[in-house]
Amino acid sequence: MPDRPNVSGRTAAASSSAEEGSPLKLFYSCHAAISLRPIARDEAGRNRITSSKDLLMAEIPKILIADDEPTITEAFASVLHRNGFDVVKAFDGEECVEKAASSDFDLILLDVHMPKLDGYEVIKRLKHFPHLKNTPVVFLSGFSTSPGNIEAGYMSGGTEYWKKPMSTDEFEVRVCAILRIAQAEKKLREMQEVFVSMIVHDLRGPLGGIVGFAEMLAEDKEKFGDEIGELIDEIGKAARLMLNVVVDFLEITRLESGESKLSRSPIDLKELVEHSLDGLAKVSKEKSIRVNVQCDNLPQVFVDPERIEKVFNQLLDNAFRFTPAGGEITIIANASQDSVVVRVRDTGPGIRTQDLPMLFDKMRITTPGAKRAGSKTGLGLPICRGIVEAHGGTIAAQSEEGKGSTITVTLPARQT
Repeated sequence: MPDRPNVSGRTAAASSSAEEGSPLKLFYSCHAAISLRPIARDEAGRNRITSSKDLLMAEIPKILIADDEPTITEAFASVLHRNGFDVVKAFDGEECVEKAASSDFDLILLDVHMPKLDGYEVIKRLKHFPHLKNTPVVFLSGFSTSPGNIEAGYMSGGTEYWKKPMSTDEFEVRVCAILRIAQAEKKLREMQEVFVSMIVHDLRGPLGGIVGFAEMLAEDKEKFGDEIGELIDEIGKAARLMLNVVVDFLEITRLESGESKLSRSPIDLKELVEHSLDGLAKVSKEKSIRVNVQCDNLPQVFVDPERIEKVFNQLLDNAFRFTPAGGEITIIANASQDSVVVRVRDTGPGIRTQDLPMLFDKMRITTPGAKRAGSKTGLGLPICRGIVEAHGGTIAAQSEEGKGSTITVTLPARQT
């Protein structure tokens, strides 16, 4: 039996005559799971697609391959084309970023070592594109395959880290598995969003009514005595908090769906940060917190001023709330050719390691209620994430318990 090519451009002997030709059985099983359509079979009982129309009835997965070795890129593309995928090729890091910016992809296969931009820099830039935030990115490497390299790939945001070379059988199985998982996750997100949206919309009206009635009763609470008056205040407080949660969830939903429109204009980021600090001057004085601002020589950013000010109001409010008396808050901003990076650093108690991955997740509130002030809902950071990502930026947190926290916001430089 003839040797079969693997995805490195070399050859590998097939393990049995039953595997001769393209091993599409698992692929079409995976594709059926993704598209929920029946699999057509030929006379021998092997899986096949009867026509291109059958593929078009389900959404054809679109895959971006980025590798600077044409032989490897064409080998990948050949396997994927044979299986009916829509394939886009890039031969260096910059070309990969350019093509990723202009289209949606279901999977990105990314070589680690490429000219112009390596894989780690590419994935860093891909994170700036909201339309790719849930797209799995798989690193490929035939050289950097040590545990440290693999860990670096996962830490930078890679979904998986595959070693080259690999057989076409293994390549097909891995691609199908990634797509099947991504499709299942997409369905779960859609179900979650629909469920949350229904709950939130159904609660907003009744909660608004409870708040209104509680305020009416509070105006005449002296008629009910002290004990009943306190209960009326508690009812109003609880209802307002629940209504704030509903309103915050609605804002996050609109940001994530793109329904919330941005009114962009060029602004001076230093002025915006200083304006946010002015609103917290009283707290700063009361707690004797030192504030260090290093935001000079920044280019203008083209953003929605009201939304971005809301982000820094939230980040600075958190920093002042968790920084102990006599502590220090530092705001440092730096600019590169295509972005502005602002870091808000405090000397508070820090964030638990297990809480860091959930910090910006709207479904998981990591700050206990006792530590949230008044009507705070715990959704401030998820809202910040929604606003920043709507601008094509990123937000991240670094922290160590007992040594404070740093929130990093990256925004694109002013658009021309």
